[in-house]
Amino acid sequence: MTNKIDERREGAMAYSQFGGKLSDSLRVINTFSLGEVTAYSTMVKKVEDKAYDRGYFKTLGAGAYIDKPSVYLKRAAEGNKVMIDAGLMPAITRVAHDIQRNLKPDASIFFGNEEFDPDIGEQGLPGFHVISDNSDNRSGMFHVDMPYQRFYWPGPFTAPFTFTTLIETPDCGSGLWHWDDMSLEEGLRIIQETRNPTRSSTQTPEEGRSLLMYEVGHTYVHSGRVPHAIANTGDMKPGEYRITLQGHGAYIVEQNALLFYF
Repeated sequence: MTNKIDERREGAMAYSQFGGKLSDSLRVINTFSLGEVTAYSTMVKKVEDKAYDRGYFKTLGAGAYIDKPSVYLKRAAEGNKVMIDAGLMPAITRVAHDIQRNLKPDASIFFGNEEFDPDIGEQGLPGFHVISDNSDNRSGMFHVDMPYQRFYWPGPFTAPFTFTTLIETPDCGSGLWHWDDMSLEEGLRIIQETRNPTRSSTQTPEEGRSLLMYEVGHTYVHSGRVPHAIANTGDMKPGEYRITLQGHGAYIVEQNALLFYF
């Protein structure tokens, strides 16, 4: 017999298809000033020792896309507290409101926490990717974003999305590889062949890829279902960082709300 949580997670499988062009869903929002991102970057670095080591990068906060469900809720509670205590909640809230105004101006905003659904428990706030110069100049793992298959949804949802806000960048720049013309079959084959526990890659397919360069302080929102990877844009110098505020979300139909999580 399935319980309420199992039923919700099974419902997320409806969004398993991917493909299309990044431009079909991409929105770019100028969110923060240079002074604001400098302040938030400093806050993140002060608690970097509390971030989870993922191999060639760290996450400040839990990630449904990478943490096993058995540990996700525990790490979510830990990571949420670290980010709130560090003063990062205003950044997270600002990004969420900017996205809401662009995607669903009449909707409410909820974060994936216990106040939204006590039956599930506290879930992960949008968090931060922290990549330092020890990343060995690797691109991220070729993938599509389907963390909604691992998330404890509080009800029916539509239109899942992913977002990235660039907080700090190395001199070589930060960006995203994307493959707009790739078939579902080819994408699934590459994902299977390049899967690895560090979610990073020394090789990404070069044929058919395009590069979206990020600008500091800007938020990039898209469906997440176009094949993509964090781009290796060059050599990082000692002491440089690539820091992004990241997360996912979807529209919760019954509550007319956008729910944000990591």
